[in-house]
Amino acid sequence: MSKLKESPLIIQDIRWDLTPKIFMDPSSVPGDASGKGADITYGYMLYVDLMDEKPVLVLMQLKRIMSKSVGYVPDVPEELLREAMQCEDSDCIAGMYPLNASLESWLKNQLGIS
Repeated sequence: MSKLKESPLIIQDIRWDLTPKIFMDPSSVPGDASGKGADITYGYMLYVDLMDEKPVLVLMQLKRIMSKSVGYVPDVPEELLREAMQCEDSDCIAGMYPLNASLESWLKNQLGIS
């Protein structure tokens, strides 16, 4: 968490509005009347994944051609990560689990974001 705190450019570019479901299908944005869907070509997305039978928080850099996981965020309470993994099947996609309200709130607090 400390390395992420020391990276204000990454913090300001975290896309709290994106979830794995939206990442995989940008047109699935609820209430998007434009028909364009979400722009997933910039910023960073946080999601929970399972690594060696243990939940981890992953930081993915979003790019126009190929997005990629660029790191893991350590020191996140495991119970928050496991709670996030208890999502509906339609929201958990390709082994990626979205942040839930508790985890997002905890992260924003740790990062000094209101």
